[in-house]
Amino acid sequence: MDYETILFDMDGVLLEGYHTDRAVYRQAAAATLADFGIDHGGDPPPDLVAPDTVADIRATCDDLDLPTAPAWAYRERAATTIENESIVAGDRAAFPDADVLETLAEDCTIGVVSNNRHGTVRFVAAHFEWPVDAVRGRFPTLEEFAHLKPHPRLLLGELDRLGAEDALFVGDRRTDVEAAHRAGIDAALLTRSGDPTPGEEEPRFHIESLAELPALLDD
Repeated sequence: MDYETILFDMDGVLLEGYHTDRAVYRQAAAATLADFGIDHGGDPPPDLVAPDTVADIRATCDDLDLPTAPAWAYRERAATTIENESIVAGDRAAFPDADVLETLAEDCTIGVVSNNRHGTVRFVAAHFEWPVDAVRGRFPTLEEFAHLKPHPRLLLGELDRLGAEDALFVGDRRTDVEAAHRAGIDAALLTRSGDPTPGEEEPRFHIESLAELPALLDD
């Protein structure tokens, strides 16, 4: 297969852990309330810790008399600082097979596209010295949170930045596959357990390790 660009999801694909630990967001939300002078008492509201929608965030901020956009941006940046420090401390590591990036980078443009926060995606790529040409995570805005994968916005932005058309996106969720399809590119679904995640979106390739990619792409 002749792809000029290969894009990777980060959490669960290159970096151990399915997502940012909820405790990180709980700590970030608590810091947000404290710095905005809100004496909430007890745990932060769930919809400031792990909201499902922008509407959830707005409703919670309205209830607390918080300015929504600034509070959300603060919470996102606080979470980035907390998680980056935890990665330096060794709480999350790169998967051993992420070293395949070195081989793939000899012939392809490499990028990382993640629903995680952009500051952490950029930090992780630099920390583990991955040979990537560009990274894209979500920026600390409500607009970005509303357009996470499976919406194709993040992928399309990365493809445009790299000037890429013939690309493959490697992810570990069906939403990654859907995002790739909506962006007009192929997908490889990584299932390290060997059991594909449920869902209707079918990838071009099924793999159980990133180490399979060089041989697969040479076929």
